[in-house]
Amino acid sequence: MKIDYEYLSRIRRAVALYTNKKTSNILDGDFHSIHRGRSMEFDDLKEYNFGDDVHDIDWKSSSRMGSIVVRRYMTDRRHNVMFICDCGDKMMADTDKGQPKKETALMLFGTLAYITGRNGADYALAYPKGEKTTISMFRSGPEHLEKLLYDYEEHIPAQAAISLDKVLDEVVGSINKKMIIIIITDSAGVESLDPKMLRAITKDHDLLIYNIEDAWLTGDHVYDTGIRKYEKLFLSHHAQLHEEEARQKRAMVESFNEMCKQCKIGMTSISQESEIIDKTIDLLERYKHGYYGYFTGTI
Repeated sequence: MKIDYEYLSRIRRAVALYTNKKTSNILDGDFHSIHRGRSMEFDDLKEYNFGDDVHDIDWKSSSRMGSIVVRRYMTDRRHNVMFICDCGDKMMADTDKGQPKKETALMLFGTLAYITGRNGADYALAYPKGEKTTISMFRSGPEHLEKLLYDYEEHIPAQAAISLDKVLDEVVGSINKKMIIIIITDSAGVESLDPKMLRAITKDHDLLIYNIEDAWLTGDHVYDTGIRKYEKLFLSHHAQLHEEEARQKRAMVESFNEMCKQCKIGMTSISQESEIIDKTIDLLERYKHGYYGYFTGTI
């Protein structure tokens, strides 16, 4: 499925739901200890462009100048948000709620990037591409978002020869600035991360992880993306296998929680697009108040 402007429209509608429920300033300076305080002193005027906030329009100046102009504000520190997104065949599977992981990852990235830009921050995208890491420039705006969505959508199915660990290491090693790092991956991706490296990263950067939940291996119509076949019913409906899978999932949750607490990471799980806004609100609120853990329940 190719991304078109419907993705951007759906993202804007999702963000509207968020702003009706909570303040839209999710990236204000007190978000974490790295950046505190955010001035909103008036800087200058500029001509209105698509994507600018209509609340910033200076109607008196627009009347005098004969064209629509908006007020620009100067911030003490501009946040830099780095999105690290996973790729590969595993991202072509389904979530535990039956939604395509690929579409969920695209909507998740798009929604978070759109909110980030609307709150005055620059954002970039990094993902594994063959044996290399692709890292974009830090920018904002609808054109930047659309380009990154196209790039990510195109490379989600591509097999990555390097691990998510390597991507994270290259991002931190090559970018000499404070960042809010947001990782979008699945359970296998989270398990591949090195806690020692994560602890080192969170000394200088904020780190949030979105785990896109995997479909159960037991149940009806279970499709294995590795061998590209449906599992045989006598295996997918085996009671003992289902019980063992449930036990391993509980152990995984406990492991993720322990890692988050030790490394000072905020993590949440996403099973479907409708959860993105509420789960993001909860994640940022918990993280802002110093709760480092993995949230899997419903809000």
